[in-house]
This record gives sequence, structure tokens and C-alpha cells, in this order.
Amino acid sequence: MQFSKKFRFLAASMLALQLTIPVGANAEKKEDHIAPSWVVQADYIALGDSLAHGMNEVGVIGLGYTDFVAQALQQEGLLTSYNKGFAYSGYTTKNVLTDLQDDVEKPVTGFGYTNDRAKLRASIQEAELITLTAGANDLLPILKQSSTTGIDTAAIIKASQEAINNIAAILKEIKKLNPQVQIYVMGYYNSFPYYSEDLQTQFKMLLGIMNASIKTTAEKAGAIFVPTYDVVAKDVTNFLPNPENIHLSEAGYLAVAKQAFLPAIKASSLWDTSSAIQVNVNSSTGATVKWLAATDNEGVTNYHVYLNNTLYSTVDASQTAITLDSLVDNTTYTVAIKAIDAAGNESVQSPTASFTTGSKVQFLDIENHWAREFIQKAAERGMMKGYADGTFRPEQNITRAQAAAMLVRSLGLTTTSKAPFTDIASYDAETQSEIAAAYAHGLVKGADGKFNPSQPITRAQLALMMNRAYEKQFNQTYVVKNQTPFTDITSYNDETKNAITMLYELGIVAGSEGRFSPEAPTKRSHAAKILVNFSERLK
Repeated sequence: MQFSKKFRFLAASMLALQLTIPVGANAEKKEDHIAPSWVVQADYIALGDSLAHGMNEVGVIGLGYTDFVAQALQQEGLLTSYNKGFAYSGYTTKNVLTDLQDDVEKPVTGFGYTNDRAKLRASIQEAELITLTAGANDLLPILKQSSTTGIDTAAIIKASQEAINNIAAILKEIKKLNPQVQIYVMGYYNSFPYYSEDLQTQFKMLLGIMNASIKTTAEKAGAIFVPTYDVVAKDVTNFLPNPENIHLSEAGYLAVAKQAFLPAIKASSLWDTSSAIQVNVNSSTGATVKWLAATDNEGVTNYHVYLNNTLYSTVDASQTAITLDSLVDNTTYTVAIKAIDAAGNESVQSPTASFTTGSKVQFLDIENHWAREFIQKAAERGMMKGYADGTFRPEQNITRAQAAAMLVRSLGLTTTSKAPFTDIASYDAETQSEIAAAYAHGLVKGADGKFNPSQPITRAQLALMMNRAYEKQFNQTYVVKNQTPFTDITSYNDETKNAITMLYELGIVAGSEGRFSPEAPTKRSHAAKILVNFSERLK
């Protein structure tokens, strides 16, 4: 039976303490360690050998790096479930691949599951996060023998190639089952730091070649290689205290989790909170911040609003918007929202956005222009900017890059991702970031990997962007009430016609003599009017 993530997240909140509270401990009232969150609560599967299983330096199964990764993510509200039941001591890459091909069912070791057994392929299909640690057991027999008989180069090359091929097959099969899953492949550390200096030199050369091969294989399959060599080498005595055992101590596993895996995992797009917040600049001294409600196992009690890392306000959990007053004009600010629960846990992955207030400006070339009021509002709200010579140039056409930037600023959208366009590299970092935000939030699409940033944007293209912005803002499609009033857009597709009709019905555009002029370039003055009217309809 399959259960929803919401149900399993609640279960995880209760079951996760098995990893942190010793068996037999008296805990009538479990403390709430789960922080509120805005991000995906992931299902985590650990695959591999004894390192994933958690065997320590004396040959006893305990807390391995996967357990410490799960604990840290779960305490931050990032995990729904965790299972290392498919990781077994002594497993080679062939064992892992065979389990995957045979779709084995094994006991669950972890938290967040309602049954005590799980099937491997179904678990992979439901997972957002997988770690893979395999390959050491493919080489260990040969390496151990080398300490007495000398290194058998041919045998090592053969075993290494087989291990790499198996890892590639494992990753390919996982991606076939779940193309979106994030996979992190563990690199090798020096398991034999106590061997002779001569052997050390050869082992290090071998490890370098193996890690480079695994990294290439992982990245080719869309996985992420996680190096551990340097982490373990920092404190060999503490992390590998038993010269007769290749397994890490608990301190070693903790170091690998904290210093290698967690930084890589936390950089995942799974936990990008940029879409959970938006800022609308209202004037040169004010802005409205809106955010999505956070989730928590017990419930959010309030939100802390930070402005430039200083607590600005604390609001009740029912409030998800705030107006920032008395700001300085033409100044960049960073606003962050932290969710707090009844136990005092504060969200870790929290939405943050930067914005710049508008300037109190009087452009030299708009004194008698029909759009003067709209231009000033657009500038004061940070939507549009003038030129260094003090002009606005209202009759100049706007480009696709400028249109994307203007709309992103007006909605307060941000992203940590990069745009996939090959023709924006010559633009400054701010403009590239704004185009990336427009793409990440679905406002622009591009074609054949290009955005054509310098091309003037037509009135029809701008209408499409505005329509997508409406859908983004209200999380629903605008339904037109009447037929389009314009006679010159009948040849366009339904999406474009609906977008233009939406602007008309919302009172944002009026056209001229029953015509919209969809192919005409958009002037800066018209863009100012459209953006100001649109932003006011969104309030």
C-alpha cells in the first residue's frame, strides 16, 4: 500500500528519534526537533556496502555517514523518510546491480515507513535523494593481497573496469526508474594509510585514477560525485583508528557526512526556496513582501521577517505578507522569512529575496509626455530604470532582455538557477540573473537554446509574458469572459489571443480603433503603463 508524503512526513517526525534516542530510553514526551520548512520533504534511499550500512572500525554496525546525513536533513524538515536497508556489508557493485535488477525486498532500516519491508525499485521510484557507495569490495581482496605479494596491476585494472561498468549500469537503471532523482556517489578515501610508504604511493595513484573514473561516470549519468579522500586524510588517527580495519570510526562517518555529503546535498535544487517569496516595490521608500506558508510537523506559530540580517518584525502564522516602510530610495535590500514553531525551532532553508527601491527621479525627457505619471511610478517602484544621462527615452523600443528584467522586478522574483540560454553571456550578472528568474518562473521560454535578448519585444510577446505572470501570481489560468475585441489578432494561437484579451479585460491595454498591433515593438512608455497597471491589478 502506498501512502502520501504528508502522512509519511508525520510518521517520520515520530520515528526519526530511533536514530538519536538509545533503545530503552525513557521518553514519555518526545521533544520536537523538526524545523518548519518551505521545501520538498524528500525520501532518501542509501545503497551500497558496509560504509553505507554503518560498519565501524571494530566490525560492529552502528551509525554510518548515511545515518548522520539523514539525521541532519530530518532535523531541518527536509526528509519524509530514510532507509539504508538496501545497503549490506560486503556488497560489491555487482551485488548492488543484481539487487536492482531482481527488485529485491528487504527489511527497512530507518524511519518514515509504515511497513517493515520495502521493495527496491518502488523505493527508488518514490525517492528524491539516493546515495551510492560501492566498489571498494570489488578491489579489497586484490589490494590486501598486494601488501604481501606486490601489486597485481592487471588484476586491479580488470576489477576497476568491472566496478566502473557496474556503477554506470546502476546509475543508468536508477535514472530509468526515476529520471528526476538526485544521486550522490561516494568517492574513495585511502583505506590503507598504515601500509608502507612504497605501497602508499602506488595506492594513492590508484585512488586518483579510480576517483577520476567514478566522477566521470557519475556526471555522465547525471549524478553528483562526492569526494571524501581529503576529509578522511585530515585526521587519519581519529577517523581510521584501527590499522587492521578499513572502516571509519563514528567520528569519521560524521566528518564525511558533514564535510562532504551535506554541503553537496544541500546545494540541490530540491531545496531552492526562491519561488516561495516575492517582493513588490511600491514606491521609492516602500515594498510589499509576500510568501508561501511554511509546513511543520506540529504547526507554525509565527514568522520572523529579517531585513538585511536584522529582525524587522514578527508576525502571526496566519499572516503571509508584510509592507516594509521607511526604506531608503535607490537602495538594495535583502529580506528573509524565518518560520518558527511552538518548540522554538527556526526554519533553516528559508526564502530570501533581494530588491532595490526606486529612485526619486525627474527624467529630463518626460515633462510633457503622456506617460509621465506611469514612467515615474515604474521608476520609483524599481520596475524600470533610466539612463546615465538622466533621460528615460520613452519612445525607444524595449528588448526581450529588458522586458524580462522589468517583469521580474515588478513581481519580486528571484532564483538561484542559471538560465539555459547560450546567447546571454555578454550581459551583466544582474541581467543574466533576471532572465534566469523569468525562465525559472515560467515567464519566458526561448527557442533552440537561445533567448534573443537584444531583439525588440513585440506587443504580443509582452502580453504572453504578462499572462504567464498572472498565472504565476494567482496559481491559476485567467479565463477570458468575452471574445477578443481586436480584429488583428485572429491568426494567433489561443494562448496569445487569451493573453491579449486578458490585458484588455483587466483594463491594462485599450488598443486603437479596434486594433492591438501585435507585431509592433513595445515602446518604453507603453511598457511603463502596462507594468504599472498590471502591478496594481495584482494587489
